[in-house]
Amino acid sequence: MYGVLVWPPPDLRAFLEGLQAHHGVRGFGPPHLNLRQPFDWPYEEEALKIALEGILRGHAPFRLRLGGWGYFPQGVVYLRAYGGTPFRRLYHALEPLAPPLKEIEGPSYLPHITLALGLSEAEAKTLAEGLPPPPRRSFWVKEVALVKDREGEDLVEVARFPLLNPRR
Repeated sequence: MYGVLVWPPPDLRAFLEGLQAHHGVRGFGPPHLNLRQPFDWPYEEEALKIALEGILRGHAPFRLRLGGWGYFPQGVVYLRAYGGTPFRRLYHALEPLAPPLKEIEGPSYLPHITLALGLSEAEAKTLAEGLPPPPRRSFWVKEVALVKDREGEDLVEVARFPLLNPRR
């Protein structure tokens, strides 16, 4: 299974991991923002890298603003993120890459960084309401990571792709 995502900057990642340790929770892998739902790739990994490089070529770096904490009724606690038009354009450009393993986000995807999974709705609500604000309000997305979920391991980064200003 593969994923395309954004890693938060080191200070934000440390903040999120500290909250996870303090509250005894975790998400799927290290804190990250999904740009593409997890998917299988039936061809060589090198072909996936080439396909991603082609898709990403037309996308410039953009600022990702951070909002407040929220939760989904399925027991997920998250930090809301806002990328505006550049984020939506990139998210939709990656959709045709391959069908998702499981349709969990769909067209109403809410950009976010997951803090916790597997809680009851009440636990998620209580946790989300008691969390401190993040140490920053935004960060620049300058690169995208391709990751693979290998059984028995966390998410393993396969490649990184810089977002460059498209040629005009």
